[in-house]
Amino acid sequence: MRSPTERLIRFNQPARPYIGSDIIGLTELAAAILLIAGYMKPKAGIIGGLIGTLMFFVTSTMVITTPGAIISVPGIHHMRYMSFLGLFLFKDVISLGVCFYLISYFGRKAILSENQSQ
Repeated sequence: MRSPTERLIRFNQPARPYIGSDIIGLTELAAAILLIAGYMKPKAGIIGGLIGTLMFFVTSTMVITTPGAIISVPGIHHMRYMSFLGLFLFKDVISLGVCFYLISYFGRKAILSENQSQ
């Protein structure tokens, strides 16, 4: 059993190096759960779609800040292209399109359910 001092020292250690990616992953998982729940509760699907849209912008900034995501062309000044790492991060464009579609789908479904209840 650890003493209170040992627990305090353990608590004050620096955060793990992948805490940012863990938070992004948990947020995307929460968005996915809300999107699935949207088929029963459309407002939950709208929230999930909005979270997914926000996550697109969070992960898109990684293209700029991740070393090696954008490579310069040798011999041509100011010419750059995306490496495989950059293209991996760019896959989120598909996710953005799906989130926009699901926001409109669940929005229509929510409006129809509100009109039926009145």
